[in-house]
Amino acid sequence: MSEEIKKTRRPRRTKKNVEKDVLDAVTSVIEDVGFGKVTLKEIAQRAKIEASVFYRRYNNLEELFDQYTKKYDYWFGSIAIKMPIDLNDEESFKWIVQNLAKELYNNKIMQRILMWELCDENPITRRTAVQRETLNNSLIQLLEQRFAGSGLDINVLAAICISGVYYLIMHQHISKFCDVDFSTKTGKKRLENALDQLISLFFSELKHQQEKREIAQRLKDAGVSQHVIDRCIELKNS
Repeated sequence: MSEEIKKTRRPRRTKKNVEKDVLDAVTSVIEDVGFGKVTLKEIAQRAKIEASVFYRRYNNLEELFDQYTKKYDYWFGSIAIKMPIDLNDEESFKWIVQNLAKELYNNKIMQRILMWELCDENPITRRTAVQRETLNNSLIQLLEQRFAGSGLDINVLAAICISGVYYLIMHQHISKFCDVDFSTKTGKKRLENALDQLISLFFSELKHQQEKREIAQRLKDAGVSQHVIDRCIELKNS
């Protein structure tokens, strides 16, 4: 009899195993219902632990969420690290935004974190948002330097581009957007192509502004008055 009980008794889990089971349970619940509806009861059931076991490791759900979301703080930075080193500035920007979209399409938890940030302002969502912004700084600083003096507000243009990717992917299962179904293979391809086109427009305008400055400088070196130069440039833009 004792031998039968011994055979059916569940092996004792280590602390590491319990923590993994809890984090796996959190992932499962968040994928199903999002952060806002996660309960300790549901996590305990899926992790197959008692509430007392949970409280020996975490003071509350907020502390668990804080540790959980830290796994995703370097999500954007990990994309940039994979970027090939032989790309020019335009290709680099395209590569990062394209891969940002691909990663987010496949990362349901990151989608849930972004939704949580929009719906619930708290210390955890503020920290994840600020951390992501900090990681983005190197890219933004590079773009600022590249577009300096172009007349293009590249910070806002990049914000619109990246936030558009976030929104369209988070919205994909709700309805079409501008008559495009971004949950389909065709919709994803159209988004990819449009991002390429949009970023190409940024750099095309940058090139146009640089050429205009070079022409103005050559005219000035040739003795043409600044008034005439300004008038010519104005006519060209009209």
